[in-house]
Amino acid sequence: MSRLRPDRSCAVLCPDQLQVIRPGKGWRRNDAFSFAETFACDANGPPWQAALAAFQRFLATAESGTGTLDVVLSNHFVRYLLVPWSAHIASAEELRGFAAAMFEDIHGDVSAQWDVTVSADRAGAPRLAAAVDRSLLAAIRTAVVPTRLRLASVQPYLMAAYNRVARAHTGKDFVFMLLEAGRACVLAAQGGKWCYVSTAAAPEPAPALASLLAREMQLADLQGDAVPPVYVHAAHRRGLVLPPVHGAAPLVLEARPLAGLAPTRGAGCELAASLA
Repeated sequence: MSRLRPDRSCAVLCPDQLQVIRPGKGWRRNDAFSFAETFACDANGPPWQAALAAFQRFLATAESGTGTLDVVLSNHFVRYLLVPWSAHIASAEELRGFAAAMFEDIHGDVSAQWDVTVSADRAGAPRLAAAVDRSLLAAIRTAVVPTRLRLASVQPYLMAAYNRVARAHTGKDFVFMLLEAGRACVLAAQGGKWCYVSTAAAPEPAPALASLLAREMQLADLQGDAVPPVYVHAAHRRGLVLPPVHGAAPLVLEARPLAGLAPTRGAGCELAASLA
């Protein structure tokens, strides 16, 4: 008889909400677990302070469970940029240092408090870099230590959503807009290489979102006469329809419903459910 795989939970930290999903599996698929807590942002501290406090409260409960835990950070908490390819960079450590210097050029001395990660793309291609407050990452790791969970990963929402929802649809040329409450992140590629990344405040009306996407595509200065395929994912807005952008109709990518979790039970956990 084979051993059961350990439970795997996904927690998403947002400025005003914590979402946790633990899918059921095998003969326990109907035992999928969901948890959501909404809270007010603390204007006196870092933007992630309230989310971290909610995460700590959840981990102190019996519902936190066992197994492995993936933590996903809202794009409100992450800064992105593209690192150009350089043949003079010989190691991953040098690459992170180069990316950190780029963040410093843009954001100043505050970037010294950030932890920088860089994607592992092929030689000759730009890399996608993400920066997160080092104190947030340390607090997440510390919070998990006394629990029965093992922290498997901490990921920015853009990377997690692209890999889980969009990658199967995109080709070498595309524009991907990831939406969450109050935040839009646009990632574009041409010739199979990253060429643009940006974050911006996201309006609610669909026409305004289409206008934002059109503006970001202009800023991306995409090459060629044809508009590349445009993909949009908004886990919190099922059924979203956007008008055409530069003559192309965006394809809205819907995450598959989580097996074993009724929509009413998963209410408020749409981001986590799309990643689990």
